[in-house]
Amino acid sequence: MVFDDILGELIGDSGVMSVQNRFFCWSSIGGLVATLLLFQAVVPVQASPGTEVFQSFTQYISVQIGKDKQVFAEADRCTAWFYKQMGKKPPPAAQAEKIHFVPISQPDVAADCATRYPTGLVGAREAFGQAQQRLSFSLTFFQMALISDGDDDHAYSTQEMQDVVESFDRTYLSGQSVDQYVSQLVGLFERHRPELQFPVLMASMQTLMDKGYRLTKADQTALNRELE
Repeated sequence: MVFDDILGELIGDSGVMSVQNRFFCWSSIGGLVATLLLFQAVVPVQASPGTEVFQSFTQYISVQIGKDKQVFAEADRCTAWFYKQMGKKPPPAAQAEKIHFVPISQPDVAADCATRYPTGLVGAREAFGQAQQRLSFSLTFFQMALISDGDDDHAYSTQEMQDVVESFDRTYLSGQSVDQYVSQLVGLFERHRPELQFPVLMASMQTLMDKGYRLTKADQTALNRELE
């Protein structure tokens, strides 16, 4: 029986509600409101993926990109310095790199490079190669994060979030808090970054592409900012 039916019975044929029935009616309404409030208090509030999740995830990767760029720039600078000491020019690969980063402080190159790479040019070149690979991985993962925001609204819908997680062959857990969603995405990045698992990352991107996700103009603009 709906509330209108109950109210009709309490009023009766006379159209006037008695004092007793009026009291019963208000008590019933109060009890209904209290029950609804209690239900809301008991049922946990579950967040949906959105702007905060997308921004936290991409910012996390962006911070790592900044660290990778600094290491890359230091290795690049010292590689060039060691070549100069030998009276040779750095190989074209080191000169043609399009990623630029200028540290705030500029230490003495000779002392810094000699201390940082005791084995000289060999150590600097090895560090340069590793730094380049790590930076490339972080940038590619950032690209994946941008692509998976299919409508470029800087937010993850439930479907987009699910597609990202499942593209890495992981189980998507719905109904989590914002922090848990972010942790789930960051975990994907940190799980594959130490060993630079490019095949896994590229397979993930291909899975997203097969579902219709694309690198848009807005995505490319955001990616270019990370390259500056």
